[in-house]
Amino acid sequence: MMETVGMVRIFQRSLSHRSVRYTSYIGDGDSKTFSSITASNPYGEDITVSKIECVGHVQKRMGTRLRKLKQMSSKLSDGKSIGGKGRLTDRMIDLITTYYGNAIRQNKTCLSDMRKAVWVVYFHIRSSDEEP
Repeated sequence: MMETVGMVRIFQRSLSHRSVRYTSYIGDGDSKTFSSITASNPYGEDITVSKIECVGHVQKRMGTRLRKLKQMSSKLSDGKSIGGKGRLTDRMIDLITTYYGNAIRQNKTCLSDMRKAVWVVYFHIRSSDEEP
């Protein structure tokens, strides 16, 4: 809550204190802060603030969700858990999130290329010598 109030204050005072209008907000996934900034309408109706997602935070959220999935998962159809040797390990999660972040960074100007690159990561990770 304190971060939200502080960010709204920064946007509202930017014109009077710095003679600057911030048109972009780099977010960390906290939608409350961005929605509070846009609701405060710091520059009137003519200028809108857009949100830019930080790739590092996107990677972090993906890693967190994969780790939660690994912890919470019950047995798969083969009777084994999702984690363990040859499965979803912490090292594999780190690799997936790194590749995912790289795919986003390398294709930041073209959404369709970014989407393809992210799917390439998925298919590369799930492939094996038996099933290329």
